[in-house]
Amino acid sequence: MPRSVGDGLGALLAGLILAVMLPVGMAPALAIAIVLLPCLALPGRGQLPGWLALGVLVALLSQAAALERRPAVDRAETVNAVGRVVSLPQASDGRQRFLLRPESVAGVSRGLPRRIRISLYADEPAIGAGERWELPLRLRRPRGFMNPVRFDYEQWLASEHIDATAYVTEPDQARRLAPGRGLVAWRAWMAAHLSELAATPGPGGALLRGLVVGDRRGFSETTWDVLQATGTSHLMAISGLHIGLVAGFGYWLGRWLWALARLPGERRLTASLIGVGAALGYAAMAGFALPTQRALMMLAVLALAALLGRRVGAGRLLLIAATGVVLMDPSALLGAGFWLSFVAVAVIILVVRGRRTGAVSGLWRIQLALLIGLAPLSGLFFGSWSPAGLLANLLVLPLFSLLIVPLALPAAVISIGLPGPGGAVLHGLARLLDALVGAGEWLLDAGLGPWPLNTVDPLTGLGLATGLALWMVPTGRALRLLGVCLIGGFFLAGPEPPAPGAVTVAWLEVGQGNAAVIHTRRHTLVVDTGPAWSGGSNAAAFSLIPYLEQRGIERIDRLIVTHADRDHRGGVPALRQAVRIDRVDAGEPLAEFAEVRRCRHGQSWQRDGVRFEYLWPDAPGDASGNAASCVLHMRSAGGDVLFTGDIDQAIERRIALRIDAPVVALEAPHHGSRTGSSAALLERASPRLAVLAAGYRNAYGMPHPAVIRRLRCRGIPLHDTGRHGALTLELHPQRAPRWRAARGPGRRLLHDSPRRRRFPDDPSIHYHPLPYPLLPMESRQPTCGN
Repeated sequence: MPRSVGDGLGALLAGLILAVMLPVGMAPALAIAIVLLPCLALPGRGQLPGWLALGVLVALLSQAAALERRPAVDRAETVNAVGRVVSLPQASDGRQRFLLRPESVAGVSRGLPRRIRISLYADEPAIGAGERWELPLRLRRPRGFMNPVRFDYEQWLASEHIDATAYVTEPDQARRLAPGRGLVAWRAWMAAHLSELAATPGPGGALLRGLVVGDRRGFSETTWDVLQATGTSHLMAISGLHIGLVAGFGYWLGRWLWALARLPGERRLTASLIGVGAALGYAAMAGFALPTQRALMMLAVLALAALLGRRVGAGRLLLIAATGVVLMDPSALLGAGFWLSFVAVAVIILVVRGRRTGAVSGLWRIQLALLIGLAPLSGLFFGSWSPAGLLANLLVLPLFSLLIVPLALPAAVISIGLPGPGGAVLHGLARLLDALVGAGEWLLDAGLGPWPLNTVDPLTGLGLATGLALWMVPTGRALRLLGVCLIGGFFLAGPEPPAPGAVTVAWLEVGQGNAAVIHTRRHTLVVDTGPAWSGGSNAAAFSLIPYLEQRGIERIDRLIVTHADRDHRGGVPALRQAVRIDRVDAGEPLAEFAEVRRCRHGQSWQRDGVRFEYLWPDAPGDASGNAASCVLHMRSAGGDVLFTGDIDQAIERRIALRIDAPVVALEAPHHGSRTGSSAALLERASPRLAVLAAGYRNAYGMPHPAVIRRLRCRGIPLHDTGRHGALTLELHPQRAPRWRAARGPGRRLLHDSPRRRRFPDDPSIHYHPLPYPLLPMESRQPTCGN
């Protein structure tokens, strides 16, 4: 491939990446880039700005087309949708979840969502893969909790081409219009077939189904923990490794058949066609998941180059495949799989280029490079790193490559017509997988679990990249030693704790409920845990617990549950299982803690120079419900914060007399209910910021317009977690308070806009525009609205 073509592809890929990954606030820069399109007419390298502009334009048009397919607003009324189920439905705890490709949606004439993720909260009717249904749905725009955690639900939905979410409002009115058909229906049948033939007491049968048809519905949490701890999760994700193995065996089989049958034509042509056909068949069995599409793209480029007699370098092959994948689907950049797969191949290319080593030493070197080279991405996407993965992969990878994959796929196909012989092989492989998982559990019990990787600054990440380059690229011994030191610095680095006397408060978005985390230099306090929902799920599992895990917090000094309403204590059981809790204070008794201590006015304590004091209740045993809410006053050298639970105006007037100085931030009582945020409290506390912890489009109409007007007319900026996501407030003794929203300038085009009003039909609610993050609060001068 000419160098100029490679440079053009690189510029095109860079433009695609910029348009997808840059925040919306950088849109003017993208607009300037598009102006460079005429550069495509220039000779030589003068074309590169034009190719960059073309990539930006293609990615922007693709994302705009995706946004056009989303529902305009969350529809309050039920609409009938007709479509076909295009996924393997998941059923658990009285809920079914599946993807629907709609053919029609009542009231939508054009721009139908590509796929809708639907929840049905009932066991009947049972939804089958490939079936055609008419369903009464409540449509919603793709939206998730906006918290400073690794998993971004909205981003994941966009990467999976899911343009809307919905739930079935009347299960008894759902109608099956046609039985299951197509590839997904066959995969469901095959999964059930394998389940019968390869049933074992352990997880081996489920792993086999995941390996053959990409069905991971049967994986337990323990199985996932073992895969993560041993660094072998990639073996269960049908991607480049599996497609490459199947293509390689197909190529070898094609060469053998060509010689045996004396077929006409070139041996290379026959072998390549059979290899590509085998890989295509395996990708179809896996449902053409995105990782398999990427692997097929690379394989197709390699096969085409081989058939044309052209030599394509490994780096150029990787560039062509990456550009092709992103060009066809720019949203692939939003998924962890894209970065993990292509970076892994790039690391392998760097390690093997220009070196001749034996099979064992080569495998060892590749595994070590992958273990270290993928650590930043593993920490970024999953928050952990698996040192045990080096040994586990050295032992298990050859077993998968030479035995399990080559036997499992033919045995599965043979078992369709000959269940006896094929089933025997499958059952034996399932038992082998049982034994491997058992060995992984032993490693986990021995303490060889994943090593948490905390968020680090860009400078540390740059040091790791430099260290990897010095270690993998042939250099002198001194430079390699420097590379090892830089790599070690990455694994030892961690987030800097608050300074003595400083404190950080994070209000998390948990829907209609409260949850806040207070960090001092050496201690962590949690105020409320968010709601729980029907079916046993809770908001803490998606917000509070990931937030703590990402920061390496395994111990909570004090958990404060303001009162026992479900929207404040719903995550307590999940939190208790996830971390150690030294002490629990609550406004009411909690079933989960027999020795809970009741909050009482006058109780106080200090942590790392920060003072905490309860202002309410006066007599814990005399109050219940909202009136029993613990009111916490946090005092620090950088400013005070007031947590109010769900108290009403009568209690507000009493605690207002106990506030002796203005506060920096006030958690608005009762989620911004009309019965809270009284004039007496606002005048006495004089907050420079009000936090409204209310769920997006909640059924209670919170925050109430009267509260919004009350705050605005006093010039108090407000942060609404239901619109702007989580809020982090930093209080430092030597500088002005600073705060930032979880999705401020970091919002991307495919994220839901915070400018979308919470209640589109209610013009009486007015918000002060979201201020720029990290600016001193004194620089904000909001005006009183209507």
